[in-house]
Amino acid sequence: MELTQEQIAYYHTHGYVIVEGFLSLTEVAAYRDEAERLTNHCYEQGDVVADWGCIVEPLACGMLDALEITEQSKCTRSGYMEARIKISSDSVAKCTLEKFGYCAQQLLAISNELPTYLLNEQYIVKPPRSNAEFAWHQDILYFSTNQRAHSIVSVWTPLDYVSEANGTVLIDPFPDPSQPGIYPPSTSVTRSPVIASMSAGSALFMDGRVRHCSTGNTTSTFRTAYMPQFSLGAITTADNTYAALAVPIEDQTI
Repeated sequence: MELTQEQIAYYHTHGYVIVEGFLSLTEVAAYRDEAERLTNHCYEQGDVVADWGCIVEPLACGMLDALEITEQSKCTRSGYMEARIKISSDSVAKCTLEKFGYCAQQLLAISNELPTYLLNEQYIVKPPRSNAEFAWHQDILYFSTNQRAHSIVSVWTPLDYVSEANGTVLIDPFPDPSQPGIYPPSTSVTRSPVIASMSAGSALFMDGRVRHCSTGNTTSTFRTAYMPQFSLGAITTADNTYAALAVPIEDQTI
């Protein structure tokens, strides 16, 4: 899928862009099926809000035995695919790398010097009538100073219709496009945020530096979103291990 030049320009100016109808109905159903399977597994172990913080990671939620998740699962396409198809069909993993990943690459690729990697993936599950909120934050600040040299993009994708009532994302766009990610020194937002009311299968692409939050779910039904994150170059730690996943979206074998 090709993003338009207008969408790419909007993203770089404001720190986000919403692409309606990003996933097909079949793709939404596949991700929703996997989310339900993983969420049910988590509920068998504890409470999704209290014990999991609403975050369900396919390779880290315990669905797979620890021995089934190898280093190759975290840093090679073949290893990642092998692990992911033990959870659901390969169509989900392929869509993550090829559809989500390709669009993320279009937003990240200032040049072709560094490849794009899948950095993380998670389902964000908010049960009915839960006060599970995420405060204002910037994703890039979860990384160390050196790691922040890598640009990242998060693709928040609701699998249900979302609004402020059931826990959608609120966005505080870049105040100054010439200084992306620089905000006034305050934890509060003084201007009206963008409320991302979106249909299932739409995608909210967010620069790692854009400030955002999400509301609780006051409705009587579950609200689930899928969010893969991608980085320009593999993000490593001080001891040269991978900070999270480092799965290349393109096959790097020769």
